[in-house]
Amino acid sequence: MKIYGFMIVKNECDILAQTIESLLTYGGFTKIFIFDNMSDDNTFAVAKKYESDVVKASQLNTPFSDNLKFENVYRHAALFNEGDWFAILDADEIYAEALYPICERATKEGANLIETKSAQFYFTEKDDSYDFDSSEPAHMQRPFYLVNYGEPRVFKYAKSVTLSADYVKSRPNELIAAKHLFQIFHFQFRSSKQMQKRIQVRIKNDKHSGNWGHVNATDWREYIVKSTYLHKYNGTIELGLPKQASLYKIPDNAAYTMANILWLKKHDFLSVEQRGFLKASRLKRIFKRLF
Repeated sequence: MKIYGFMIVKNECDILAQTIESLLTYGGFTKIFIFDNMSDDNTFAVAKKYESDVVKASQLNTPFSDNLKFENVYRHAALFNEGDWFAILDADEIYAEALYPICERATKEGANLIETKSAQFYFTEKDDSYDFDSSEPAHMQRPFYLVNYGEPRVFKYAKSVTLSADYVKSRPNELIAAKHLFQIFHFQFRSSKQMQKRIQVRIKNDKHSGNWGHVNATDWREYIVKSTYLHKYNGTIELGLPKQASLYKIPDNAAYTMANILWLKKHDFLSVEQRGFLKASRLKRIFKRLF
């Protein structure tokens, strides 16, 4: 069994080295393909520094879409044998556990996809600054997180099936998820400058891809989350919401969207009271928030 990784990256030079290091440490990859998607920063140069028998960096001048991720995979279909695995990689997602044994376990289960559980690290009012130093571990600069989302990220290759982002999102019966959720650390919020540029790029790209209709806030400050709503990273990951976090009292914020809450419910990461919030009437929610 071999595992191949495929990453499309744009303007992520500040985090890319840490991500690649984690992939080399935990991924067990036979090959990692990195495609720089028209960056205007130092991203491609960072990727090229890691070129080896395992890492290959090239440029890709095709407008981004989710389906493009899978198109890149099947351009390399000649590499695969039946039963190999491939991972869709993001430049701001740092691996936090070994992938190879999870693929082995999934194979024994008869699964053909592995979903992530993403510890998403946020801006908070307790951050020392909203700059980012590439030489310092990301979790030391953005220590507050919530495990509140995940996606299918790793897939078993089969010659009889050609996957696409649209096909995966439809979750057909043929796709069988492994029992174990694969832990990653997601650092989409790194610096005020990086985040503001990210917002602008995604809003512009949405006209082509339709991927970013949910990006409504146009100022990076709107993504700051109160630290008491989050866990602080101390070497271990906590699941669920902080004990003091009441869904009735917490205002809308970047970490507590309805999509996040429903994902937590799906994976049984909510308490009885928190699940009750989802069943409560609008009137009850208003009453509980006020009183």
